[in-house]
Amino acid sequence: MTPWRVCVSILVLLVGLTVAGCCSSSKEKVVVPTQSTTPTLGKELEDLEEAYKKGAITKEEYEAGKKKLLERGPQGSQPPK
Repeated sequence: MTPWRVCVSILVLLVGLTVAGCCSSSKEKVVVPTQSTTPTLGKELEDLEEAYKKGAITKEEYEAGKKKLLERGPQGSQPPK
C-alpha cells in the first residue's frame, strides 16, 4: 500500500471509531417519572401528622397546618366562595 492509502485508511478508521463512540449505548438514559411530582392533599396531611408524631412540630403548628391545607383544598385550588 502506498503511504497515501495508509493515511486514508487510518483516517477512515478514526472517524468510524469516533462516530461509534457517539452512538454507543453508554450514554445516560433519561427517566421520565410516571407519577405526578405534586403531592396530594392526603399525602401532605400524612406528612404533617408524621412531623407532629416525631416531635418536629408542636400541636399548635400541626393544627394550624392541617387547617391551612384543608382550607386550600386539593392541589392548591381555592374552594368556591
